[in-house]
Amino acid sequence: MSFALCWVLAGGLALRLWGISQGYPEFYGHVDEIGVAASIWNFFRAGTLLPTEFTYPAFYSYLVAAGIWLSGVVGLVFRQGGLMDSLVLQSFLDPAWAALVGRSVSALLSALTIYLTYRLGREACSQRVGLVAALFLAVARLPVEQAHQALPDSTMACLATLCFYWSWKVYCRGRWADYLWAGVFAGLVVATKYNGAFTALAVGAAHLRRSLEQGDRGWLRSGKWWAAAGCGVGALFIGSPYLLLASEEYLKVASYQVSSLDFALAQTTPWWWVVRGLVQLELAVGLLMVAGAIWACLARRPLDWLFLAAWVPSFLYIGSWTRESLHYLLHLYPLLAIAAARLADELVARLPSWPGWKYLFIGALVAPNFWICVARVRELAWTDTRLQASVWIEGQIPTGTRLAMTWLPYCPRIALESNRQSLRAYCRGKPAMLAKLEQAWQRQPAYQLVNLEIWLKEPVVPEAYSGIVDLADPETRRVFSRGWRSLRQLRALGVQYIVLPEAIYGRYLQGDPPVQGGAAQFHYLKNRAYFSQFAAGDTTQLVEVAKFADGPGVRGSPIHVYRLLP
Repeated sequence: MSFALCWVLAGGLALRLWGISQGYPEFYGHVDEIGVAASIWNFFRAGTLLPTEFTYPAFYSYLVAAGIWLSGVVGLVFRQGGLMDSLVLQSFLDPAWAALVGRSVSALLSALTIYLTYRLGREACSQRVGLVAALFLAVARLPVEQAHQALPDSTMACLATLCFYWSWKVYCRGRWADYLWAGVFAGLVVATKYNGAFTALAVGAAHLRRSLEQGDRGWLRSGKWWAAAGCGVGALFIGSPYLLLASEEYLKVASYQVSSLDFALAQTTPWWWVVRGLVQLELAVGLLMVAGAIWACLARRPLDWLFLAAWVPSFLYIGSWTRESLHYLLHLYPLLAIAAARLADELVARLPSWPGWKYLFIGALVAPNFWICVARVRELAWTDTRLQASVWIEGQIPTGTRLAMTWLPYCPRIALESNRQSLRAYCRGKPAMLAKLEQAWQRQPAYQLVNLEIWLKEPVVPEAYSGIVDLADPETRRVFSRGWRSLRQLRALGVQYIVLPEAIYGRYLQGDPPVQGGAAQFHYLKNRAYFSQFAAGDTTQLVEVAKFADGPGVRGSPIHVYRLLP
């Protein structure tokens, strides 16, 4: 391994590991981490592999669960009796441990993806292209950000790169092992996250290109091809068996997700947002990625066929979504990095003969990304406004007080009396575990919670919208089934304090409502009307008693705490 590659890998790993403890020992990372962590802990509590989170397939959750089990084996968790009892107790005393382990898995596999990108770039193009591609990927902002999250995206990207690598081997050598490994990793990609499904098309593209070059017209009847397909299907259901065994749960969530992809509160730009997002996020490297993708369409070299087989359908499908987020294309970043590196290599060849020019050129391309990544991961170590708010609540508001909040991932995490009662019932036959929990609870107050949101038994559609909404659409039905408790209703329920992060309502008080009618406009106007009463500061009903905002050494959405007057 070259000295330069060692530095690239070390730097990429450092950027991914630095800051993964953000918010620990609380859940102050990505909002989706909570659902994934709860599903993982349930494997230990219930002694089952059945997930409780059906947003994603389960393979990543199983990897993290294996990491948690290993952490218990090596003594990184508090031991109370047997290993399984210790892990269950850990899930109650330190639930964010699952997020910390999950982020470690993401960071390590994201760093491995850098090396795999180098290997693929070296074998398909040249060692210099492979090294530059690895450098581009090491400092690319999106992979670095995703590596800090206990979510399946980084794992999916690593598995997709392995699929691309073995697909390249299928094209070059066509051995049985190449086909089988390509099929296995294609299946595991889908067992990790659905939007990586088009990765499998690279296997078919490699097989087809090889068959055509060899004049084999029976490519569809190839035993190797069908063996790869069989391995893919097998790996999919071994990696996430409940896709089949609990298919109704996954289909229910998938139906809602597909519906929500067409729901937006702002004007969207299909497909163009992908191009714009790459350049805005990755700067000069992103511009090279876009140019490299266009060049791949024109050059159509063997590796380009693999790239285009996965990129084109992904771009057309994901680019049509109103949910504009590049992380859905993270698994294609390695091939985009190779395409960018290949183009950079061509540009370097046209520079003056002085060797230093190429280092200055490549350094100028990656320097902005590197410094932005460093600044970002440094911020992850700052105090979160949610932590500030929870410390203030525990210090200023008596235990047992009734608080109103909503969208809990955006709110400070506080202990709830209802949760403690459930845990007491769970531990009724385990006195040692219960004693340990009671001892920990003595140091922390607990509160009663009232959700600001209220769900209606049946959706209510105002007459003005009755002819333009489709309640058969799950997302639309959800919008018209949601309401908010009034201040009078909260007072009647005994609520004394209301905790509101601006992350919940800020977008409804700024800018203009959506121009289109229907559910999006109704959703915007309804929320704007409700939260305006807090922004207006009606002192006859509310008094703001605390505010926590970002600043030097502090990050996060501003959080307001109101006292509800009698």
